[in-house]
Amino acid sequence: MREIISIDNRLAFVGTSLDREYDYMFELRRVTRKLSEILRSNFVGFYIMGSFVMGDWDPKSSDIDFIAVTRKPLNKTESLEIGKMHQALSRSDLGKKLDGAYAYLEQLQQKRFEERTGSVEDHEFKADCPCRLSADNILCLLEYGKCIQGVPIKELGLSVSDEELSQAVYGMLIEDMKEIDKNEDFQTLFFILVDMLRCIYTLETGKLPTKTRAIEHCSNLVGKDLYKNIKALREEKIDEFPIEKSCLSKIASYGLSRALVQGGRYANIAGED
Repeated sequence: MREIISIDNRLAFVGTSLDREYDYMFELRRVTRKLSEILRSNFVGFYIMGSFVMGDWDPKSSDIDFIAVTRKPLNKTESLEIGKMHQALSRSDLGKKLDGAYAYLEQLQQKRFEERTGSVEDHEFKADCPCRLSADNILCLLEYGKCIQGVPIKELGLSVSDEELSQAVYGMLIEDMKEIDKNEDFQTLFFILVDMLRCIYTLETGKLPTKTRAIEHCSNLVGKDLYKNIKALREEKIDEFPIEKSCLSKIASYGLSRALVQGGRYANIAGED
């Protein structure tokens, strides 16, 4: 018999496998209704982005990325109630996958990512955290995001310039490069590899790719053998393969050089203006 929990007199199954995205969307709408009741007039919208809406989502390993947008920063009462909601959700299949941020609209419009935000990570809501958002998240929201409830995305007044995107990707590549030497396990190194390939795709196209699209785009860069192994892994023909850190470092260096070239180009354009 399946255990159930109650969130605001509504039921959520615990320990079940909701393999179909349709089931998750149903649960997301229910959670969003609860959130709008907590925030009342401070609620702007609840939005899903990332692999869940980009067509590259894996129910076994992928998170469900979200941004909850408010009119003003959360107050203590709102934070307390939202914390209770996520604590209850953490026992459900959906709650274990939710990963995202609570940010107020002006913060997103002006990209004040240095300000602290509410954050959900590892099933837990924290009211005062360093902001994990950047320009690429805003672009992902604009290009692929889905509004579960609230103000339509196109009416939020959000935008991302090429320069802002380039700077964000440069920062991501720097972080990836730092992580290469810190980690040894295959899953982490593979995540770093794919993340760098997605960054490079974005630098070269100005768009955000799925994992598959980024891998195909960078097939020549990674080389024949590595590309063959990546493809076999994604087709579930192998469980893992050796990843040389020297190869990862070369890919990172390539991406950083592209970012620096673009940064110089934007600086020259600004100087001409």
